[in-house]
Amino acid sequence: MRHSTLIAPIFLLAIPATANAADCQPAFVGGDQSLTVNGVEIEAGGRATQDFQVRIQNAAEARSETPGDRPGTSGEAGAGSCGATIRIARIGASPDPDFPSYSLRASGNRNIEILPDPASGGTADSDVIIPNAPAGPQGRAVPFQIGVPTEWGLRAGTFIEQLELSLIDRNGTVVDRSRLTLTIVIPSAVSLRLVGAVVGAGGNGPAQVDLGSLSSSRETRSERFAARIFSTAPYAVRFNSVNLGNLLHEQGREKVPYKLFFDGALVDLTGGSEIPYFDRVPKGGDRRSMSVVVPPVVALAGRYSDRITVTVTAL
Repeated sequence: MRHSTLIAPIFLLAIPATANAADCQPAFVGGDQSLTVNGVEIEAGGRATQDFQVRIQNAAEARSETPGDRPGTSGEAGAGSCGATIRIARIGASPDPDFPSYSLRASGNRNIEILPDPASGGTADSDVIIPNAPAGPQGRAVPFQIGVPTEWGLRAGTFIEQLELSLIDRNGTVVDRSRLTLTIVIPSAVSLRLVGAVVGAGGNGPAQVDLGSLSSSRETRSERFAARIFSTAPYAVRFNSVNLGNLLHEQGREKVPYKLFFDGALVDLTGGSEIPYFDRVPKGGDRRSMSVVVPPVVALAGRYSDRITVTVTAL
């Protein structure tokens, strides 16, 4: 008897499990959100940050066949992944030109581009890739951070902007949307520095202007100095002289009148003079020139002085 052997090759093909469309339905967990950046300090190099997170889940319905009922299953749900993309865009018209600039960062300190409107196509810098949105009511937290530079040059006020977060599935279809209302509160703040020919302006004590020796035949003028004013709002400058515009002898026996000029104008030192300014203050501040002029004088020898308090108030 002749025997023959038939050999049939069998190929075993293993394909990594991936979620099909019915198994992968990415969705946001929860509704719209509001985020407020408040209580900021306005200063050189200042920056305020606020963290928030967005949660996403795989909202696909449970399989009709209970896991574990099929041969070869261990009772766990399918191991397929459910990837998605988050894309963020502004809603409506361009924000107020005075709206504070801000940045958006995702995990890994990566800067995220905010698109001009929801219809804009995504870019490599705008898309936040989520490799797997898990099932379950908690989903997965995706962290973000808003950063706001809080340096001088900002305008005081409450600024509100609407952002739309789009959730996009693997096929490029927007499957869910959420809205983020961003509120940035910039406080009224002012700062004053005396610059130029003054002594001690950077210390804790009062700044000093040295007039040198007074003349009996000509005016004595101070060297150039100025007030550098930073403000996030319109402001007023007020002056108060201890001796009401007079230099007092060190022994209190004689007075010498003088004039103070601020921003080119003569200041009335006899009764709380106040000068308002309403224009927006640039990042580098307003520089207001100052000078002291003493008319020719014949007076008792000695040291003469006065103390002027300069107060800047946000309006």
